[in-house]
Amino acid sequence: MSTDNPLSADTPMSTDNPLSADTPMSTDTPMTGGIVTPAVLEWVGRVRPGAVVAQCTVRPLAGGAVARRVERVTLHLTDGGEPLELVRKDAPGLEIAGLRAAQAIRRAGGAIPELVACGDGWLITTLAPGSALDWGDAVPANLFDTLAELHARYLGDASLPGVIPRVTADWFRGLCLGWVEPRLREHAGRHPAETMRRARALVGRAARLPAVAAVLAELPATLVHGDVHPGNVLVEAGQATLIDWGNSRVGPTALDLANLEAADSPSVARYARTWERVTGMPLPSVVIELGYRWAALQLPVQYLPWMLEHRSTGDVEAALDRVEQALDLG
Repeated sequence: MSTDNPLSADTPMSTDNPLSADTPMSTDTPMTGGIVTPAVLEWVGRVRPGAVVAQCTVRPLAGGAVARRVERVTLHLTDGGEPLELVRKDAPGLEIAGLRAAQAIRRAGGAIPELVACGDGWLITTLAPGSALDWGDAVPANLFDTLAELHARYLGDASLPGVIPRVTADWFRGLCLGWVEPRLREHAGRHPAETMRRARALVGRAARLPAVAAVLAELPATLVHGDVHPGNVLVEAGQATLIDWGNSRVGPTALDLANLEAADSPSVARYARTWERVTGMPLPSVVIELGYRWAALQLPVQYLPWMLEHRSTGDVEAALDRVEQALDLG
């Protein structure tokens, strides 16, 4: 993003700042400028009034499947208290914009990480406590409260930055043909030719499905995280934090629900109650009923490149079964 964009106004400190280029570092990570920005110092002042950053240590942190660099930033303060822990990662503009917009409801459900600073291609958040959820584990209720708050806050909101993609028929066609289909060629040698032929045929059918435009026109759109799966949900003491906003979208709310819970689950019922409390109106039935049918198509298509690279042929075939079943959107 350009530096005059309001989403990247927090530009890095100059390298002659003693808490930037010359900060002591872990020897296994080269020093990068702009770690302790003015926004970070302002955040420290709010969290620990009167304390001064004495030292900053940066170490590699295991990240998601996309981020090129993720680092754990430890701020050692002069007040003698425990260090403060942050995460700095390379991030595209849409991730910064999505997480920045989500700050509006950060305190409501408690599952949004705090965005401390951001700039051109990077962001710094608080380090989320806990460990990733496992498939089949109970999902903390605060995640569904947070998602309901987020979706209600930005329902139909045209003010969301244009850098966040809109889930439209054209966008979905681009996902299928511009992203997924090239990855099929890239990973063709990992699975039998018959499986790959089937994958190409189904992705092509999905891209050209006539019902897509009508279905998406019927579904209310809002800001969604776009990649809610157990690996992006960190849990500590029964509370969830939702990390990795690099798939932020403006689209149907069910995209944030369908990976974790069935449409008729108690968790989705809780989501609906929180929605009604926030908006004063019942959750429209189409949001769940038709929304889950849409998610059943988009999500397995969206994750197919990852499945091809990391899963067995049996798992890939199962994903293709789901795509084939979901093609009946009529």
